[in-house]
Amino acid sequence: MKSRRFNIAFFLFGAGVFAYLVSRFGVDRILQNIERAGWSLLYIVLVWLIVYLLNTLAWKLVLGESGRRITFAQLFMVTVSGFVINYITPFLALGGEPYKVKALSGELGTQRSLSAVVLYRMVHLLGHMLFLLTGLLVALLVLSLPLAVSGALIVSAIVISAVVLLTLLGHRQGVFTPMQRVVNRLRILRPLARLLGKYTESLVEMDTALTEVYHKDRKKFSAAILLEYMSRVCMAFEVYLILRGVGVETGLVAAIFLYVVYSIVINLLFFIPLNLGAREGGLYLGLGSLAITPLLGIYLGVVMRIREFVWILIGLLFIPLATRKRPEPETAAEQIPL
Repeated sequence: MKSRRFNIAFFLFGAGVFAYLVSRFGVDRILQNIERAGWSLLYIVLVWLIVYLLNTLAWKLVLGESGRRITFAQLFMVTVSGFVINYITPFLALGGEPYKVKALSGELGTQRSLSAVVLYRMVHLLGHMLFLLTGLLVALLVLSLPLAVSGALIVSAIVISAVVLLTLLGHRQGVFTPMQRVVNRLRILRPLARLLGKYTESLVEMDTALTEVYHKDRKKFSAAILLEYMSRVCMAFEVYLILRGVGVETGLVAAIFLYVVYSIVINLLFFIPLNLGAREGGLYLGLGSLAITPLLGIYLGVVMRIREFVWILIGLLFIPLATRKRPEPETAAEQIPL
């Protein structure tokens, strides 16, 4: 019953945001741009089907033995609906993570489910950062960019490299117990330290699950990162398809550069609800750096927004289907409050 209410709450929230987005964007505007994009819009929607399939396969790989309890179809639905909830969450794009934990807890239990979600989030981040780093280096080497843009890319590459190293450290040493040690050292967080102290054993077990694939099956870990990396290649290919759809001849390197720029802008402006204007601004800056009409960035953003509407609708429909009603009893050590 609780799972049903949980899913209904997420579905209603998502449906409300979806209705708001459509009304704010305008039905007439959506239809006009669908007609302008033509068949290329279908190809773009299908590109994101590949993206989500790659994401799901990467998650399935790092789950290891626990992944056998979850079908690929269920994990795919959780992946899509989780990303959709992240997208429509007004702040930090993290609303989908509690949903994922709840959706998988019936098969894995709360503790393992939390570890699985954090583990995949880290693998997802690592694949993303590595692709951004590659895109930045390729752009600096291949494209003729203004000096100010090149300088900004170099700074971004340094910051992204630091994020990659920290994420790898988390895969190697864990997240929960190092966090507990930091909390224990800060007097202002003593109440939290006492609370976490009650779950020390569970935190150690979750870190074990979190680091297991890194230490015991490096091939699967590397394969999962590669799949996430390839999903980002597909996202850059989306930019290439949209540009070709309006007759702008550009290479894949330029498309990767545009994806990298708007992705960085979106991450810098994470506090803007629904990324409204952030992507378009990033595309505007990127196109200007390539000496392509910057206003074209508005059209690219519009087409991507319509593609998002399609997947938001699909993700919302997946929410009632993604959670199975087969909860497993948990020990007291596993009952960690979310």
